[in-house]
Amino acid sequence: MIEIYLQNKLDRYYFFKNFKAGLHAFIKNGVVELSLAGDRLIIKVEESFDFDETIKPVITELLKKHVIETKEEIWLLDIIQNIFFYDGREEQSEILAMAKSILSGERLDLPNVTKLFQTEKIIHDAFMDFLTRDCNFCYESFLTFRLRGYLDKLIDCVEMAIDEYQLEQEYQNLVETFRYYLKKKAPKLTCVHLVIDDNFTFYDEYFHQLPSERLEEYLDRGIIFEKGIPIQEMVISPLVSIAPQEIHLYSDEIDNGVIHSIQNIFQERVKLYSKNVFWQNNLMT
Repeated sequence: MIEIYLQNKLDRYYFFKNFKAGLHAFIKNGVVELSLAGDRLIIKVEESFDFDETIKPVITELLKKHVIETKEEIWLLDIIQNIFFYDGREEQSEILAMAKSILSGERLDLPNVTKLFQTEKIIHDAFMDFLTRDCNFCYESFLTFRLRGYLDKLIDCVEMAIDEYQLEQEYQNLVETFRYYLKKKAPKLTCVHLVIDDNFTFYDEYFHQLPSERLEEYLDRGIIFEKGIPIQEMVISPLVSIAPQEIHLYSDEIDNGVIHSIQNIFQERVKLYSKNVFWQNNLMT
């Protein structure tokens, strides 16, 4: 017989409801008896029935699911507030959303993020190693003492989410700075054509290529975005310095971070085309 002590009334309700649904086939066949007695959830398994290969994996999965669905977000928010000391509602909400996207596998672009995907395995293995046909335990104590590794992973996740949040804030501040600059700045060229492939190639309104020396003449050193790289590798800074009224982008790679940044900064000034359009226009001039 398994007895799980549950201090939280809401946990008792959800445990009983979810266990009844998850073990329905076994209960229907008389293999399992499920009951709630005060603060205890009781699971009785027929002695002759194979517990380890049949019932135990189901119970483990139900317990793991309950932790993730009812505890994970609470713990993430607690870490954000009490370990990293973010107390603003908006900050907390954005960091929490980022942390959840990391845990759900939506941010594979981040370094070391794959290590966090072991969180579900940590919970699964903790319950799987502990559960026997006859055991009793306090659910809250189990979470505190046997899921330490899981909590450590959540802390790592929040730290990563905060790094991304701060980078995003810095990026948005730069975008706003550049937008303000463009409102005040007279254009040095009316139109710029920019071809994006392995390199970035600038052309003026007459499709004449702009060499690095010319771009350097236009460059405003006070608003350099790409610090520490040579002028021929810069894109955002020369564009903002030129402040063209129109930007025609040519690229076959639509999902491109540089393109998104240019669109965010220049907004309605930007028009996007495939590279073939550039060569067609160039031949016509």
